[in-house]
Amino acid sequence: MSGKWIGAFLLCVLFSLLCVYLAGWQMDRKEALDYTNSRIADNYDAAPASFAEAGGNFARMDPDLQWQQVTMTGSYRAEDQALVRNRPHNGQVGFEVLVPFTTQEGETVVVDRGWVATGDDNAAPAQAVPAPPAGTVTVTARLHSPEAATGRNSPEGQLPSIDLTDYAQRLDYPIQEGAYGIMSAEDPSPAERPQPLAAPEQDAGPNLSYSLQWYAFAVLIYVAYGWCARQKVRNDRMDAELVAELEQYYGTFYDEDGTYVGEDDEAVVRRRMDMIDDMPRHMKAIVRPRPARKRRGITDEEAEDAALDAAEAARRGH
Repeated sequence: MSGKWIGAFLLCVLFSLLCVYLAGWQMDRKEALDYTNSRIADNYDAAPASFAEAGGNFARMDPDLQWQQVTMTGSYRAEDQALVRNRPHNGQVGFEVLVPFTTQEGETVVVDRGWVATGDDNAAPAQAVPAPPAGTVTVTARLHSPEAATGRNSPEGQLPSIDLTDYAQRLDYPIQEGAYGIMSAEDPSPAERPQPLAAPEQDAGPNLSYSLQWYAFAVLIYVAYGWCARQKVRNDRMDAELVAELEQYYGTFYDEDGTYVGEDDEAVVRRRMDMIDDMPRHMKAIVRPRPARKRRGITDEEAEDAALDAAEAARRGH
């Protein structure tokens, strides 16, 4: 096996290893998506837990409790309301409304009360944001992990993302930064409120099929290598047979002493031989010597000549 084919095989190995890695990566993404879907299925419509049971997740979020409903009683701090910019909802862009909520236990958490549309300039809401209920309120909200910081600036009273650390720095009192709550219900219920956020979708995604495709590529590269190697062996054999035929054919133009015995001009024959030597192997097939055609019968001229020869032989015999 030549160095060229060894190098090609090593490239196949590297390619297959890359395919296996990408297949595993896609499978990891599928497992992460399956985990997310399972949290939605288990927690989104589950019975609400009390703040005493699950309120600690606002300080340190348990991933297994994502979307779990928590019921808590306290009061909103409407004066510190913040709007989160560039939030899509039903094909539109608007704001999500965050309001700090201080519970009877003395802890302040952040509640996402819903979505409002932007105005024409996308810099402010199209209408006044509905205020939260005043006084003591019982809120049921679904736990959700905070978002990462974007590094972007935002106008006063607005946030570029639901980054609770950033939000906390704008307040003069502490808030829980491990999670926030997406409001599900308020009691008493106000006459107007922001539009509720849509339920999360459970999407299986294409990751499983992508993973299987990468595994298939890891195998098919060796199939392709084997097919190419087989074709190379076949072509080499055919080339060797062709060279032997050409050598035998042009060898008929010379006797054992190297004397030219052909009927054509020797210079023409030599030019053809030199031309063939300079050709790539795959081009030599165009000058493959044609086998002599077998005659199906004797021509009239040959029959007449044979009759004359026979008559002449008979005459001499007499």
